[in-house]
Amino acid sequence: MALNFDSALNNAKSVLRGEAPGSINFLIVALLMLSVWVGVSFVHNMTKQSQTALSSQQGRWRTLLMLANEYKTLAPKAGNNNSSNRNVDVPAVFAQVSEKMKLGSRVNRITPDGRNQSVEINRLYAEELAELQKELASRGVRFIAAELRALPAGSERLVTLAAIIGPMN
Repeated sequence: MALNFDSALNNAKSVLRGEAPGSINFLIVALLMLSVWVGVSFVHNMTKQSQTALSSQQGRWRTLLMLANEYKTLAPKAGNNNSSNRNVDVPAVFAQVSEKMKLGSRVNRITPDGRNQSVEINRLYAEELAELQKELASRGVRFIAAELRALPAGSERLVTLAAIIGPMN
């Protein structure tokens, strides 16, 4: 039994023209099945994309929660005094301390450096330096970086301090 290509082509043409009995019904069913197949494929692809986007968003959400929990563990506890130190006005605190300690003309430089202050104080005794650090710490200000230079002054040594001070947190 050999398949005759010409006869198969002629039969297909007669079905498409609607000349064969039941060909109209066959064409309608075929078009309906094709449209259902296209619709199902479209919905399947949309569902796949939505699932991919959802899993990506869930991963991002888990990462965000993990970072938030890590940040919470780094934050100081509510009973700690550090919560009040966050809003410390560093220049005002330094001005109060330098006035209390009568540093006056020995303060050579005060320069803002973002949230911090850059200061330079000349001719400090070691005891004054320790008291300065203690006074600043009690008001919520700390030394972030400091450079000390010791200069001989008779039998004693005076210290020149160049430091960056900022809030404790």
